[in-house]
Amino acid sequence: MSAQPRYVSQLKGQKAVIIGGSSGLGFAVASALIEEGASVVISSSNQSKLDDAVKRLNDPKLQYNADPSRVSAKACNLLGEGMEESLANLFSSVGEFDHLIHTAGDPLAISPLEQASYHQILKAGEVRFFSAILAAKTAQPHLRKGGSITLTTGSISVSPRPDWAIISGFAGGLISLGRQLAYDLSKYDLRVNVVSPGGVETELWSGMPQDKRQKTFEAMSQRALTGKIAQPYEVAQTYIGLLKDTNITAQTIYTDSGALYGPRP
Repeated sequence: MSAQPRYVSQLKGQKAVIIGGSSGLGFAVASALIEEGASVVISSSNQSKLDDAVKRLNDPKLQYNADPSRVSAKACNLLGEGMEESLANLFSSVGEFDHLIHTAGDPLAISPLEQASYHQILKAGEVRFFSAILAAKTAQPHLRKGGSITLTTGSISVSPRPDWAIISGFAGGLISLGRQLAYDLSKYDLRVNVVSPGGVETELWSGMPQDKRQKTFEAMSQRALTGKIAQPYEVAQTYIGLLKDTNITAQTIYTDSGALYGPRP
């Protein structure tokens, strides 16, 4: 009898829900999972973005191993007091699944601390932090044993920058949250990890003026040991690795172009 594949088909037949899957890192992870033979449910608050994402993921000219039967999309509101109910409805409609990936974000709230208000701080954490907690809570009853949750933070948690105090606080909180969830949810045979990207060229930077955005990208590239800002498809590999490695939990994995140790000599 011939040997059976141990690596390339590990995720085949599994189902993942990606919150923030209509663009950026989430979309790249969805694309990678489809290549692996998994089924994906992508979710975001914008139905038109979801429709466009599904169209691209199902297009064999754009997506390797495309299969419309393995792709679906469901809108979910991640703002305000209705967030928990919206997430609960999402997971109830999906049914049992294997992996939750949370990559949702909104335009970066980069602001001098002196100008920050209570409401601005709360708003900055809704999508990135509070929805991650509630997603883990509401997804748990639907996750199969042996499944996983992967959250997303950012390198700002360990590398301070001017005017990033609000985002940095939530980014650091996500690392602690990941460790605690890994402990709490281990009784359900679930793993929890966190991915910490550095600079990645995604739509999240769209709220920044173009000239400032370009200067920011150039500065990031100069600080990076790789000499460049990352693309979503590169960072997506880290998420796939965390889903496959069933021995890893309670960890934060940094895929930051080596920026913490840059610039190049």
